Amino acid sequence: MRTFYLVLALSLGASAPASVLAQTTPALPITPTQTPPSKVEITKSTLFKLGTGLTRGFEWGGYSGLAVPVVLGVEHHLTPAISLYGNLFGGLNIGRRSDYNQSLLRTIGADAGVRYYYNQEKRKEKGRATGPFVGNYFALQTTSSFYSNHPQNSLNEAYRYQYDNTSLSLLWGAQRRVGKHGLFDAYVGAGLENPQFISYRNGYPEYKRQLGIKAAIGVKISLIP
Repeated sequence: MRTFYLVLALSLGASAPASVLAQTTPALPITPTQTPPSKVEITKSTLFKLGTGLTRGFEWGGYSGLAVPVVLGVEHHLTPAISLYGNLFGGLNIGRRSDYNQSLLRTIGADAGVRYYYNQEKRKEKGRATGPFVGNYFALQTTSSFYSNHPQNSLNEAYRYQYDNTSLSLLWGAQRRVGKHGLFDAYVGAGLENPQFISYRNGYPEYKRQLGIKAAIGVKISLIP
């Protein structure tokens, strides 16, 4: 009987450290699986453009021939829906008559404005093109242009650019990407303009400016980075 109690005591003593160890040993922390950060899509807020089309600077016909516009522009988004833009343009003489002496750029000018791209969310829900610089828009634009001309009674002097007119227009348009490096922009609208009129009194010309309504329409194709 004593032998039985001795064996029982020894077995309890041997198992005690193991149980204590099991109770006091801290569990290893579970390391969470680290996932790589998701890629954040970065969109450009400024876009540069080099284009041409049926817009300011285009002339066809008449004694002076054909002039094709060259437009250098930039557009910057202030918000996803609102952008500011500016353009420098010139009418490049490429089809003039051989006996017609004219400067390389028949007209030059600049315009600036603000655009509001509307219904972006609705277009996205319908699966239509959306995003920066893409969509239908309303714009308020001002434009000033100059034309090349000889100084009066000085046909042998170089051409100079003289002020032509300034306009303020409200436009409705649509801008779309064409491939990776193309941009299509079309617009219509109307506004106020101050063209110059010539009248004669006693055989002498009089130059006056009169504010009037001017329609605006244009189509441009541009290269973009």
